[in-house]
This record gives sequence, C-alpha cells and structure tokens, in this order.
Amino acid sequence: MITSDHPFYIQFYPTLSCNLSCDFCFNRNLKPTQDINVIDFKKIVSVLRELEIPFIDILGGEPTLHPDLMKLMALTNQYGLRTNISSNGTNVNALKTLSEKYDRDSVRIGISINSSNLSDNLHHYILTYKPVIKSIFDRSGMIPESCQPYVGLPGIDYFLLYLDVLDHDDLKNIVPFYDYHRKLNEIQSIYNGVNGVYCSGFIPDKEHHPFLEFVRCPAGTTKLSILPDGSVYPCYLFFRHQQFELGNILYDDFDKIWQHPMLDNFRRFHKNKCPKTSCELFGTCHGGCPATSFQFYKNLSGPDPRCMRDGWGNKEL
Repeated sequence: MITSDHPFYIQFYPTLSCNLSCDFCFNRNLKPTQDINVIDFKKIVSVLRELEIPFIDILGGEPTLHPDLMKLMALTNQYGLRTNISSNGTNVNALKTLSEKYDRDSVRIGISINSSNLSDNLHHYILTYKPVIKSIFDRSGMIPESCQPYVGLPGIDYFLLYLDVLDHDDLKNIVPFYDYHRKLNEIQSIYNGVNGVYCSGFIPDKEHHPFLEFVRCPAGTTKLSILPDGSVYPCYLFFRHQQFELGNILYDDFDKIWQHPMLDNFRRFHKNKCPKTSCELFGTCHGGCPATSFQFYKNLSGPDPRCMRDGWGNKEL
C-alpha cells in the first residue's frame, strides 16, 4: 500500500451555492450546507500549513458567491498556500479584483466555459488576465466554439474535462474514456496548449505523481475533498455518500482522518478489473473511477459505466 504523511492538495468547497444550474454539474442536488465562515477557514488553512500541504483548490458551487471570499483568499496567501479557484465566470468584477491583488503563482483562476455566448466583460478579462480556460468534452468531440479564440494564446492554458456522471441520464452525453483519450490526442496534435483532465483511476498521472502508478486512484493519496462544514471525504464524488465521510478537519485529528481504513480501498492497485480486456488502454488503465462505479453499482471495484457503452453513447453493454 502506497501512502505519504499528507495529501499533495486539498479540494475545498467554501460554498455550495451557485447562480447557474448546469445539468452536468457533479455537485448538483447535494444536501444544503452552510458556507464556511472566516474563523473556521483560518483553522483549516492553519492545519494545511502545519502539514506542509502546498496547494488548495477552491471549488463550489460558485466561489465568488461566498460573501467573504476576499478574506478567505487573504488567509490562503498569508499561510503560503498556492490557490486555484474554479469559477463559472459570471462575477467578472470579483475575478478582476483577485487577479489585480494576487499574482498567478499565488492565486490561479480557472474559468469554466460551456455556453455559446460570453459577455464582453468576461472576454476582456480573459484577454487581459489570462486565466485557465476549461470546458467539458461532450459527444461532439470538439472544442466549444466559444473557447476556440483562446486556445493557443500565449499565457492561457486550456483544459478539456472528461465529464463526471451521476446517473443514467448523464450517460447520454458521454463517450467511453478510450474514445475521449483518442480524440484528445487528435486535438492536441492540432492545437497547442490543450490539456486533458480526467481521473487518474484511468491513466495515472505518473509525470507529476509517480506513485499513482501503484494506487487505485488519487482519492486519499494525492488529494482529499472538504465540504464547507469541514467534513472530509476521499473525493468530491463521495459527498453524496455519508458512509465515506472520514471525519471533520475542524475538530478531528488529521492523522486519524488520513489513516482512516476507508482509504485503503484507494491506496492499493493489483490489476485492471474492467471487463473490456480488448480495450486499447487496458494495459495502462487502472479501471476507471471507483467513485463513479460506486454511484452506479454500489461497488468500488465495479467497472466504470462510461466505458460500458459501445462507441458514442449507444446502449449499455
């Protein structure tokens, strides 16, 4: 079993509130949770600094809806955490304030663009401050038209995300991972600066984290995910399954959380158990996302439902 003294980064959700209702959102329909307050957030970042965890990803919901976001960012900066913020780009003024206050090595902003229309304010913000641009990969297999003007521009990184799925309706918009991987390689041969984002439960990110080759997935190895109330889970996809709660970072000893026996499920990898043994990626894949397998089959060792489909979303095998 491979592990270390602490995760490489934390995914933290200061708020679950959002001003959009995207049908592909991985946090849709979560139980309402009160936003983190500044005092509790300070406790969390002090724990992360003590553990020498260098990175925190601020997610949501929409982080700019948190009334004290600027105070939260002041604390991450004070405690020396490198921060990534994922936003839907609707609150351009807040993003501009952050970009003017912090350099990109301290606070890196990512904008999710999945609609066909961008406001002039957001377009100008992107050209001026060069945030990370992200969009989901859907059955079209294309970079969205709204993102194409920014792909390849100096200083702008673009990420094409493999879509998380929560129910069978989501599978209508998804392609098997092997199709995504193949199409991503084609797109990367055409456009500079295009990156893929997908669970290392498929292809481990050995370049940045070599030991992922020997574990099932990043949950409880390189990362943990934390809700606004401080409750800790192996991964954000387990937020809707309370039996995977590892403890609460606000009042539980972190070592106890980190040594929770639940994490053993993710820290061991023996072989790819996917039934699609003829897949071109079978020899390097770890079997997909265990959280997604649990969501569909109540089995961490089950197949990833996104790959249990032929071609571009035809009926399930």
